[in-house]
Amino acid sequence: MASNQYDTIIFDIGDVLFDWDASAITALPPKMIRLMMHTETWHELDRNTVPTDKAYQILGNQFDVDPSLVRLALEQAQSTLRVNDEALDFIHELAAAKARDAGQIKVYAMSNIAEEHMGFIKKIPSFPWSIFDRVFTSFGAGMRKPDLCFYRHVIQETGCNPSSTLYLDDKPENICAGRLLGLRGEIVDPHQRSRAFNIARNLLLKDASRRAERFLYTHAGKLDSVISGAGRDVVLEDNFAQLLIWGLTGMGGIVYLGWPDGALTGGYQEQPDMVGPASPAPASDDSFSSSSDRSSTCLNDSAASVYSEEQEFSTKQSLWNYFARNHTPESKAFPPDLDTTSIAYMTVPPTHPYHHRLAHPALTAEAMFANRDAEGYFETYFSSDRRGRVNPEVSVSVLRFLNKFGSAGQIPGIPNLDVKDERIDKTKKLVVDCLARRASLYGNRYYPHPETFLYYVSMLCSECKDTSPNLHADLAENLEQALMERLHVSINALALAMRVRACQLAGLRTELVQPDLDSLLGMQEADGGWPAGDFCCHGKAQSMRIGSRGLTTALAWRILKDYNL
Repeated sequence: MASNQYDTIIFDIGDVLFDWDASAITALPPKMIRLMMHTETWHELDRNTVPTDKAYQILGNQFDVDPSLVRLALEQAQSTLRVNDEALDFIHELAAAKARDAGQIKVYAMSNIAEEHMGFIKKIPSFPWSIFDRVFTSFGAGMRKPDLCFYRHVIQETGCNPSSTLYLDDKPENICAGRLLGLRGEIVDPHQRSRAFNIARNLLLKDASRRAERFLYTHAGKLDSVISGAGRDVVLEDNFAQLLIWGLTGMGGIVYLGWPDGALTGGYQEQPDMVGPASPAPASDDSFSSSSDRSSTCLNDSAASVYSEEQEFSTKQSLWNYFARNHTPESKAFPPDLDTTSIAYMTVPPTHPYHHRLAHPALTAEAMFANRDAEGYFETYFSSDRRGRVNPEVSVSVLRFLNKFGSAGQIPGIPNLDVKDERIDKTKKLVVDCLARRASLYGNRYYPHPETFLYYVSMLCSECKDTSPNLHADLAENLEQALMERLHVSINALALAMRVRACQLAGLRTELVQPDLDSLLGMQEADGGWPAGDFCCHGKAQSMRIGSRGLTTALAWRILKDYNL
């Protein structure tokens, strides 16, 4: 992704670098003080075109109060001024970056402020004014924001390139003026101040991916999902998110898994050769042997076997469960599912020490084909007790599995997706129609947001471009437009990350995706991770939502890496 290389930042001072407490003002009502700040007299005081005492006299007359009370109220306000902690942390990071990069980053301040008030702020202890290359004040320039002449003055004096300059302010009209002249203005909202500082941190210090990677390794083995909606967040240990994290990052050492045969690896039972980054998921099926010694540990001894209901779940080497551990009554009742099984086979690399425990893909494909309903659609669960649960996202995962292992006809029994085959024709049409008709616009039983389906489809579309060009064309015809319709729709962090990743895989133009990418960058938290968000449902009434900080962070990390940010 082409992106401006930011090397300059301009801070507002009041309500950005410093906060004040209106409740401490007793001389006059705080509301009156705020009204005074919007008068022309106050603006003249900012521009230094009227003396302070005269300004207080005029304001007193305008608001029918004693001028001495105006001064006292402002002194009370000044006495409450405190450095904003988030701003101070960021300032220290900038100072370190300036020292490391020999001053390549330029830091300025630009404020509407009277000379007397600036003198008071300068006396506040422990604020590192030395980091600023220059401080521009309205009283010094004789101009104030949002007058465009003040911005032109700052740009001319600093020699900064507006397109590579970040500008943080708490007033929308000031941001508007800055953007009119080409600055990258970001609003500092008092209710979500972290957003602006995170955007500035990530674009100026260019360390978003490094911080995300540090979060993933710091929380290795503890990247649990959470269930919200039950009155409190409940930790959920699931294979599903772990596999997705591994597939996105290639970092096998940071995840844990509960294998089909009951083995626990990673965060539960550390394997010496699993520590540190693992190879990305294999691109072919070369790791699977058809020899009898390999298949002897699989679901059945023969690749041609047909699963009967009695023996379908008697052996567990092939079919993966959503849950990593069955530690609740509800999780114990859950059978394996096609979604987790498909993703596991696309993720576990041949270098993994437990890889030999997986059944041959042909055997797993047989189990999937045997798990279709009367109309020929794939069911979600490998269970006769959970029939009638056909799901678009699960259908996409099955097609991805079949594309991986049957794309070139390398495994007998697994069809190429472009070949007419009654075992997959209904499912292909379901997926294509779901995309074309926006059937998942309002989500569905298991996945409440359309972003999940679009993310799944974008992966399938990308993966089958060369192996199944006809299906690729059918999907690509509607995928870009479907994604564009979702751009800039407000949604939680995990669903947003899925949307941006889907746009990235689909090759949408940079300028279309940039606002959503900016929103995602603004959600990065102090520890380098992203919020858990949510992307799927849990519980009989589907009232509880499942999210994962690890998965959101892994998606963001992958996005940043592939955009070279």
